[in-house]
Amino acid sequence: MLIDFEQVQSRVEQICKSNDYLELIELTKSASDIYIIGNGGLHYVGSHMATDMTRLIEDKSVYSFDSFGFITSTANDHGYEEVFQRWLNATIRRDNFSNILVIGLSCSGASSNIINTLRWIKSKGGNIFLLAGANKKPLDIKGLQMGFEYFHTVEVATMFLLYELIHQVGSECPSIKKENLRNVTSSLREF
Repeated sequence: MLIDFEQVQSRVEQICKSNDYLELIELTKSASDIYIIGNGGLHYVGSHMATDMTRLIEDKSVYSFDSFGFITSTANDHGYEEVFQRWLNATIRRDNFSNILVIGLSCSGASSNIINTLRWIKSKGGNIFLLAGANKKPLDIKGLQMGFEYFHTVEVATMFLLYELIHQVGSECPSIKKENLRNVTSSLREF
């Protein structure tokens, strides 16, 4: 392969043994609602993972921010720095902050719109966790640093970590064969 994935699997396996990752598992278990926020490619990783986490983790609702109308109007009217905070303020019931977890995804670990939103959630009594791709996480933000160099590696590692999280909270990812045979009668799905 010509692309460098920075030994992503072995490094993710090490991260999964860290106290920081164990804390993410506990925060996920105790949250009733989980929100995932990220920029660029990590936004789409968050969107994909919110879908799978919602369908695979029983009794959890996991949300990502996919309203392009809200994103563009808020960025136009208030600036991009406030997009996630305004979405969460409109989405989370005011009395429910203690039951939520907001997971921020940042390749650098220093994305100001992610960091400021996590600080705001924390000030409201909500739970936060940052998955930082590089080693640049602010000290006042709970989370972990992966220490990767490339964006693509951070995106892949984030998916690995969130899929492992599904298993760590007691759920599992079904095999393709099992999923295709579940409740479906079709000659196209026979293996």
